[in-house]
Amino acid sequence: MSPVDLTSLARMVDISAVQAQHGRADVEELARHALAGDFVAAHVLPSWVPVLRPLLAGSRTNTGSPVGFPSGGTATEVKTTEARWLLDAGVQEMDVVMNVGLVRSGELAAATRDVAAVLDAVGGRVPVKVILEVGLLDERQLRDAARAAVDAGAESLKTGTGWQGVATTPAHVRVIREVAGPDREIKASGGIRSLEQVRALLASGATRFGINTAHAVRLVSEAREASR
Repeated sequence: MSPVDLTSLARMVDISAVQAQHGRADVEELARHALAGDFVAAHVLPSWVPVLRPLLAGSRTNTGSPVGFPSGGTATEVKTTEARWLLDAGVQEMDVVMNVGLVRSGELAAATRDVAAVLDAVGGRVPVKVILEVGLLDERQLRDAARAAVDAGAESLKTGTGWQGVATTPAHVRVIREVAGPDREIKASGGIRSLEQVRALLASGATRFGINTAHAVRLVSEAREASR
């Protein structure tokens, strides 16, 4: 990807307001940034989906929200209920956090079943990204997590929630790409602050990005300036 292509960059970037303290004003500000920048998606915590969805109506920006966020340790039945609720609320894409504790315990079949249950509840009605939380996994565990997601039927994998304070690296993305194969979407999320990082992650196999809203707006602006 050319770093000067504003449209291509914005259409690969999700922005979000998914911290516990984010309220109505933050959601409204997120919508304004999403529309002004033509970002591919804007994500909020589930309770704010009914607020965000109408603000983005008629635009090219999808309303997104997570399931089992941020720990992934929610019971499977709770995750499936949350996913169905989000569909009823009008979500257009969602993330589901893998149960990292199961992966770290070597209980990969259980981790696979957990993700598969959510995907089955969604039934292909909207895209679902499976969050692996790379900051909590060593390389072997990351391979196991990626394999569990693939075995569950995931078409899109995401590196992290952004809550762990660990930046996604090209090495993380390469490991996921090796397991996921050439066709699945990989979203790099966490600690992305420069166009140089974007280029390196793209070269490693990332196809989409989750970037802090302020940084995303800045990077898009930098790409625009570079194209002049």
